[in-house]
Amino acid sequence: MANPAGVFPALSKPDARVGLLGGTFDPVHLGHLAIARAALAELALDYVFFVPAAQAPLRGAAAAASANDRLELLNLAVAEAGDPRLGVLDLEVRAGGVQYTIDTVRALQAAWPQARLYWLLGADQFTQLDHWREPEELARRVEFAVLDRPGLPPTAPPPALVSVLKWQRLAGATHPASSSEIRRRRQAGELMDLWLPRAVATAIEEKKLYR
Repeated sequence: MANPAGVFPALSKPDARVGLLGGTFDPVHLGHLAIARAALAELALDYVFFVPAAQAPLRGAAAAASANDRLELLNLAVAEAGDPRLGVLDLEVRAGGVQYTIDTVRALQAAWPQARLYWLLGADQFTQLDHWREPEELARRVEFAVLDRPGLPPTAPPPALVSVLKWQRLAGATHPASSSEIRRRRQAGELMDLWLPRAVATAIEEKKLYR
């Protein structure tokens, strides 16, 4: 779904079920797309939007690629996927700096007041949810869909948020791709194309990213 800069896309129906997948996407890979497709199927979503961060609040190191480059790679990945239910929202990149999920959610609820929002996240992020900005308010505004890591025990919610959280697990989104491993392989001169959409791999090579 196309998203002109600064414009929230119109939803097909006011009460659409919308998944939101935030992150640095440094770079976006096939695992991210697998999460989106699993969420569409398991949660009966109408849309999944990728929400790239300009700078993630809880990430210690800066992203290896610029926010604009990461946004461009995401748009290429979504276009190649060819699913009109997938889209990219650029509001955090446009704002720049550290943006908090609660503020992003407030902006989306102002644009889509009747939509039902689901925040998609990994188990490692879920265990830190009580350290996010205004976690109780965030838990009241969205439902969470959590991807457990293969081979590890199922994730439990942070005890402080149990009474307000609405959440469920995503079962069908496992994929071996890893952004950090892709960057490592790129720096080592190894092939990484099997984990990347073709257009993304081509753009990384043309832009000389992650060397």
